[in-house]
Amino acid sequence: MRKHFLRAGALVVSLAALLGWLAYTRFDFFVPRLASEEGVVVDRLLRVHFFLIAAIFALVVGFAVYSVWAFRRRADDDTPGAAIHGHGGLEFLWTVIPLGIVLSLSAMGVRDFLFLRRTDADLTVQVQAQQFSWGFVYPEYDIRSPELVVPTGQRVKFELTSLDVIHSFWVVEFRIKEDAVPGMTTYAYVTPRTEGEYRVRCAELCGSGHANMYAPVRVVSPEAFDAWVAEQQAAQQQAASPVARGEQIFQQYCAACHTLDGSPKVGPSLNGLAGRTTTLDDGTTVTVDEAYIRESILDPQAKIVAGYPPVMPATFGQALSEDDLDALVQFLLQAGE
Repeated sequence: MRKHFLRAGALVVSLAALLGWLAYTRFDFFVPRLASEEGVVVDRLLRVHFFLIAAIFALVVGFAVYSVWAFRRRADDDTPGAAIHGHGGLEFLWTVIPLGIVLSLSAMGVRDFLFLRRTDADLTVQVQAQQFSWGFVYPEYDIRSPELVVPTGQRVKFELTSLDVIHSFWVVEFRIKEDAVPGMTTYAYVTPRTEGEYRVRCAELCGSGHANMYAPVRVVSPEAFDAWVAEQQAAQQQAASPVARGEQIFQQYCAACHTLDGSPKVGPSLNGLAGRTTTLDDGTTVTVDEAYIRESILDPQAKIVAGYPPVMPATFGQALSEDDLDALVQFLLQAGE
């Protein structure tokens, strides 16, 4: 029997070494690019899990494969197998060792969780989620943006809110994910470290437009961030006309589901709206004017365009001020003219 243990043990060790080597050398192949300081501790804990999984997989599969081969029934052997009633030492080990692993992982998890949830921050960004778009407000600079721009080396605090259903703020390269819940504010923290372009995704199934609910993320140098802030502030001052302001609002709230080039998405294209005759799902037609556009924003279920699902949320009355609503309507009346 000793030779079987030695052979099976050699197989287990070899398999574990191979899988461990793959987990160590090819780790970056299995995970997305790392772009935050917080992601370092997340990936460190993930590596530990990879090695443990490799070891357990090798132990179980190695002994199983060897047993299938070594103890297979021979055609000329009808003798019954040995009666095994248990092994106290093995039972003790397979109870104590997993318990030790779980407790160790729990201690590491608590340590890393406390690191990730530190409340110090250099920059605050308010994240507003709704079906099916993201909006970003920088209260320190009085900036509202449809894209998330953050500097390297500064710890960012995200204040997350939702206007309708539960959404989940996820930038996979940051290794953070946090729910945005209606009626409350949740928080996430990250310190970007790698410049580049990424995406905010919604990781919570939130409706038929869920797959389109993403926003661009740019991680830039502190100098480039300061330049972007100055550019945005100047642009907001220049966007004094309602149409220019309306275009900004369209990009933030509407572009996830509508286009201005004639191609449909979740909803119909909004180019050339003024004076257009639109067929509704009940077979009637309506001529698009200012009143119809305003009603479609505030009460999108009142008149459903034929061929499109009634999925537009009725929360824009909460999200938009009266001035913002007027600006958006004026922009849509002129879009595509």
